[in-house]
Amino acid sequence: MSLVERHGLSQFRAEQQEYRIVYAVTYPIFLAVALASRLLPARLRPIPFENGGAFAVFRDARAAANAVLPFAFMR
Repeated sequence: MSLVERHGLSQFRAEQQEYRIVYAVTYPIFLAVALASRLLPARLRPIPFENGGAFAVFRDARAAANAVLPFAFMR
C-alpha cells in the first residue's frame, strides 16, 4: 500500500467524521424548523410536510439535513 492511498483513505475518514460532526450540530436547527413549520399556517411554512404520525417531524428534519448538508462539502 502506498502513502498516497493511505493519505486518501485518512482524508476520506476525516471528511466523514467532519460530516458527522456538522450533522450533529445542525440537526437540532433542522428539528426546530420542522417543529416551527408544523405550528405555522400553511402559507408561511418553510418546509411543507405530510401527516405521518408522531415521529414524522424527526423524519422531516433528517430529510432536510440530508438534502442541505452535502452541499457544504462540495468542492
